[in-house]
Amino acid sequence: MEMVPVDINLKTNNYKYISIYEEIVERINTGILKPNEKLLSKRDMAINLNVSLNTIINAYNLLLDEGYIYSKEKKGY
Repeated sequence: MEMVPVDINLKTNNYKYISIYEEIVERINTGILKPNEKLLSKRDMAINLNVSLNTIINAYNLLLDEGYIYSKEKKGY
């Protein structure tokens, strides 16, 4: 099941990638996102949120660095 990120609030007091990171972390911590649930591809997430691909790459990299998500080659996050 893929995450539907349409309701991510891109707060104006943060960088957009930080807002995306915080929203995904909150969804993980509250159980909205279940373990091993697949995230949208970086490109689909960028299109869905109307942000640059680099913004999503930064958010996903931060999530990876913090251990909230993992990636599988050619499978996604």
